[in-house]
Amino acid sequence: MNEQTVLVCEGQFLSREGIKSIVNKNPFYTVKGEASSQEELEAKLNISSYDIVTMDIAKDGKFDLESISLIQELAPKSHILIISNEHEKSRIYEVLGRGINHYITKFCREDEIYKALDACRNDEKYYCSTVLDIIISKTFGQKEEIITELTNREQEIVKLIAQGKMAKEISGLLNVSIHTIYTHRKNIMKKLKISSPVELITYAINKGLVAF
Repeated sequence: MNEQTVLVCEGQFLSREGIKSIVNKNPFYTVKGEASSQEELEAKLNISSYDIVTMDIAKDGKFDLESISLIQELAPKSHILIISNEHEKSRIYEVLGRGINHYITKFCREDEIYKALDACRNDEKYYCSTVLDIIISKTFGQKEEIITELTNREQEIVKLIAQGKMAKEISGLLNVSIHTIYTHRKNIMKKLKISSPVELITYAINKGLVAF
């Protein structure tokens, strides 16, 4: 298994050193670079490539939503792992709205950091329990109506999507055409009255189709 290179973006020295130490303890990952500001981040991305970019993000921090856009523009193949103490729900929603599939807090255990890194490596999604609670709260907390139940096939597709499988993979696993998968997905989103992959993952978790 190839070693994954990591760029650690963290404005606080002690936090940066801690993350670097944890990452380097795992033989499958190595810290290839670090940045303490958005300027350093841009410089690093212009001279090298990384499999994973970890980043703290807060209103009063060195990195913000523009930093996410910068990575997505300069290093579209890099997986972004947010490791933050941000607690404001609206802020977390904004981050997730930028297409972030990996988000944990600094209160997480060491093994959760490795799970998040592994999810990046395997092109899967990972959110720690704190972030999942916030996602679930937004998606279902204020909905009083009963969610329309999906068929067994639709539930199967939701489960595979939540596991990070692409339409082509799902069509192969279920032995149906990609067009059929797209049609099912469209119908699922309409039934559940949702419009984003994050909400679909939340549904899968809430219904026990997948476990995190």
